[in-house]
Amino acid sequence: MHDYWTRGGGRKIGVAGLGRSGRAAARLLATNGFSVKGFDDNPAVPPCEWCSEVSLGKPVADMIDGLEGLVLSPGIPLSSPLPQAAVEAGIPVTGEIELAFRFAHAPILAVTGSNGKTTTTEWLGHVLAGAGLRVSVAGNVGYPFCLAVIDNPYPDWFVLEISSYQLETADTFRPAGAAVLNLTPDHLQRHGDMEGYRNAKARIFANQHSEDLVVLNSDDPESLPLLGRTAGLESLFSLKREVRNGADCLEGTITIANEGVRTPLMNSSALSLRGRHNLENALAVICLAGKAGVGAGALEGGLSNFGGVPHRIETVRVLDGVTWVNDSKSTNQDSLKVALESFDKPVILIAGGLSKKTSYSDLHDLVSRRVREIILIGDATEELALAWDGAAPMHRAGDMNGAVSIARSIAGQGDVVLLSPACASFDQYENFERRGEHFRALVEALK
Repeated sequence: MHDYWTRGGGRKIGVAGLGRSGRAAARLLATNGFSVKGFDDNPAVPPCEWCSEVSLGKPVADMIDGLEGLVLSPGIPLSSPLPQAAVEAGIPVTGEIELAFRFAHAPILAVTGSNGKTTTTEWLGHVLAGAGLRVSVAGNVGYPFCLAVIDNPYPDWFVLEISSYQLETADTFRPAGAAVLNLTPDHLQRHGDMEGYRNAKARIFANQHSEDLVVLNSDDPESLPLLGRTAGLESLFSLKREVRNGADCLEGTITIANEGVRTPLMNSSALSLRGRHNLENALAVICLAGKAGVGAGALEGGLSNFGGVPHRIETVRVLDGVTWVNDSKSTNQDSLKVALESFDKPVILIAGGLSKKTSYSDLHDLVSRRVREIILIGDATEELALAWDGAAPMHRAGDMNGAVSIARSIAGQGDVVLLSPACASFDQYENFERRGEHFRALVEALK
């Protein structure tokens, strides 16, 4: 069965969803001898040059006729009509991450969680590269794993960011090291409840062997039920207590622990990224980098000279004493919380987009303490207005152009204008990157 997805011989495989991940899957299949039929319900989707046939529009059951397999892009739930029809017809269904794994010729370090995934993944790749290892950073960071195994099939390590959507179709996927950074309510419209969401995340280590590593946050109550659920070695990180295996930070000293033997590494003030959340990210990096054999010197260097990632609390410019910050990667309320707690200056907050249908009102007190004025955009405008009623003066801008214009008119010296939407981007943008790029372009054009 391992060869089923890797040896084409002209067999026809469908790819559902022709965005970035779907087109990458189509390319991997086509270059390995498969005939690819693409599906997408958006008639304006970019062309798929690797597809021999494309069906656009609302799917119908007979579209799967003649298929010998179906690969799902992360945005396509298993419960949607096309995969359901395939399952009922006895056609194997898999996902883009699982497909790429079948072609991978190097061990994998994988990162998932509700928040901090991209920063931790990129930081880990930076640390490994600084240690002289050949690294391919891919997955949910925006570079599909299917492309990575084509472009660089034999690195020393693949370092992957993995989402819960991608994990739904994981079957044999087995990382040598896997981290679950934290779990907060997110994507519940797809996973049903926190237990369903947690179970999806747990698939990252479901196939691990006794020599593999799983890294968990011992300070996160929602992650604690994952303890003991892996066959691999458990490594913990904490900012509150000493751990027996893993990494912790107490009184400013980052320490590596191995079977209770504690080795101080560095002072937390030397980390290149600030904030409690980034300290947690750094501890996870330390645990995973240890699996790759990275020594203390390379760890300290990589942790102290990493520049961060675009769209995550990224300073765009300072204009007339106002700091403009792009945090477009904030797609849920917990990531907004992290962003707000990163500033001790008055914040003018731009928020909104496609609602995640979570309890935004939980942030009311924090918004009232940290935010001077609120500017709302997108479909979630009225939902957020109700949730944060009375927390700060509020403006309804509609879109990003209006939001930046309003922010420019009300911001004063010492203020921070923070785009941290706490919502998905799909009401107005293709993805959070496009949203952040639009914000950046508008801010850079200000005079």
